[in-house]
Amino acid sequence: MDAELKKQVAETKIEDWIDNYAVIHLLHISSRTLQTLRANNTLPYSRINNKIYYRRQDIQQYLADNYVPSAIDFSHEIIIK
Repeated sequence: MDAELKKQVAETKIEDWIDNYAVIHLLHISSRTLQTLRANNTLPYSRINNKIYYRRQDIQQYLADNYVPSAIDFSHEIIIK
């Protein structure tokens, strides 16, 4: 890990770390899918004893990296009566 990234991780506030349970519910994925994301180095994590934590900004980056824009044009106004 490069020095800048190590510094960013060290400066992450405790509130910005979330556990497996929170990530599973946030992303609506199974525990096995989350394990796969860890195993293939898609989602960085930190382990303390047997507890695993993820940085919120890493989850946001994962979502941004996998963003697929819609082909539907939402720019027109819809009026619902």
